[in-house]
Amino acid sequence: MPWSETHVRRLFWRAGFGATPTEAARWAQAGQDATIKHLLNGPRAMNGPAPMRLDPLNEWSHRTLWWLDRMVRTQRPLEEKLTLFWHDHFATAGQDTPLMLAQNKMLRARALGSFRKLLGGVMRDPAMQLFLSLADSTKDAPNENFARELMELFTLGGGYTERDIREAARALTGFDSDWGKSGLQRIRFDPKQHDAGVKRIFGKRGRFGPDAVLDLVVAHPRHATFLTRKLWDFFVTEAPDRATQRALVRTYKQSGHRIAPVVERILRHPALYADLDAPAMVKCPLVYVAGTLRTAGAGVTVDDHAWLLELMGQMPFDPPSVAGWDWGPAWLTSQTLHAGVRWANAMVSWTDQPPLEVPDGAGDPTLTPEQQVERALDGLGRPWISDATRRVLTDLAARYFADLVKPWQQGKPKQERADMLQRALRHLLISGPDAHLH
Repeated sequence: MPWSETHVRRLFWRAGFGATPTEAARWAQAGQDATIKHLLNGPRAMNGPAPMRLDPLNEWSHRTLWWLDRMVRTQRPLEEKLTLFWHDHFATAGQDTPLMLAQNKMLRARALGSFRKLLGGVMRDPAMQLFLSLADSTKDAPNENFARELMELFTLGGGYTERDIREAARALTGFDSDWGKSGLQRIRFDPKQHDAGVKRIFGKRGRFGPDAVLDLVVAHPRHATFLTRKLWDFFVTEAPDRATQRALVRTYKQSGHRIAPVVERILRHPALYADLDAPAMVKCPLVYVAGTLRTAGAGVTVDDHAWLLELMGQMPFDPPSVAGWDWGPAWLTSQTLHAGVRWANAMVSWTDQPPLEVPDGAGDPTLTPEQQVERALDGLGRPWISDATRRVLTDLAARYFADLVKPWQQGKPKQERADMLQRALRHLLISGPDAHLH
C-alpha cells in the first residue's frame, strides 16, 4: 500500500501524540523514509510559547502540566514518547519535584542513545537512588532493592539467582547522601563505604563495583531479547515473529546497545501499520489527553488536566510502583473511561474558556447530518473513527433537527441547536470508544 496520510497518522500516534492535518499531509507527501528520519532527528524545539504560565517547582499540579505541555508542543514527539517509556521502565515515585524534573531531563537526553549510558545515568540519578535505597547502602549493610529491580525490571526479567542479587548489592555499595536544611545536597561515591571484596555474579568472579554490575547485566544473554521485546510491545500490539525478534536483537547488539536503531527498525516494520482501518492499541491517559489536544491544535490552557489525569490513573512522576503502570487493555476500566468523559466535559464546556470550545453562533444549521459530522471531525484535527461510529453520529445529527430529541431541546432555535450539536459531536468524538484506540 502506498505511503498515505493514514500511515502517517498511525506512525505519529504510535511514535508520538498524533499528527495534525497539516503534518499528515506534509509527511504523506514526503514519504516513509523522510518521515521516520524526521521523527528520529527532528529539531529539539517547541511549537510556539507555552500558552499558560507554569511553575512546576512550586505548584503541585504544574509538574504534570509542564510535561503535558511538552508532549503537546514538541517538534520531536518520538523523543518525548520514549521519555514516557523510560519513565515507566525506570519507574520512580515519591521524590521531591526538583529531583523528578532532573531525572526527566536525563531520560530525555539519553532516550535514543546507548542503553548502557542510560542505565548508568539511572543508577546515579538521585531520585532513583533515594527511591530504591541505593543511596546510603554500605558495605556493612548492603541494600538489595536496586540490585533486584535492576535485574528483574530494568534489564533481564529473569535468569538470575538470589545470590546474584546479594553479590550485586555488595558491588553497588558506597553511594552516600549529604543532607542540609534545604534537603538533599548531593549524592557522592565514598570508596570507604564500598565493599571492595571479591564477588561472584552470573558465575563470574571479580572485585566488581557499580559500573561493572551494569556491564554484567547488559552483557547477560537474556538482556537483548528482554529489552528489544519491551520496546516492540510499546509500539506494536501483535507479538513479533521469531525472525523479527532475532533481527531486533541483532540490530541492538551490532549497534553497541543503542536504542535508536532498534526503534527505527520497529517503526519501519509492516506490523506497525497493520489494520489501519481498525486500530487496536489502547492509549494510556497521557497519550490520550496530549494527543487529543495536539491533533486539535489546542494547548495546555487549564489546570483541570492534572486532577483529571489523576482520576484516569496516570499521574506523571507518580507511577503506582517500581513496576510502573499496566498498559494496553488495562487502561479500559470504568474509572478511566468515566474520567475521560469528565475530561471531555472540561474540554468542551465546563471551564470558562474550554480548550475545544464551540462558541455561540459557530454552528451551521444548514449543513446536512453528514456535513455536521465532518465539521466536528475538522474541529478536532480529523481523529480516526470507525464506520459504525460515523453512522451513529450521523443519525444523532439528523435527529437534532427532527424534533426527535429530548423535550428540553424541542422548540429551541435552529442556530442554538446547531451549536449544541457541534458540542455534542465533539464531546462524543473525544470521549467515545474510538478515541481511546490508535
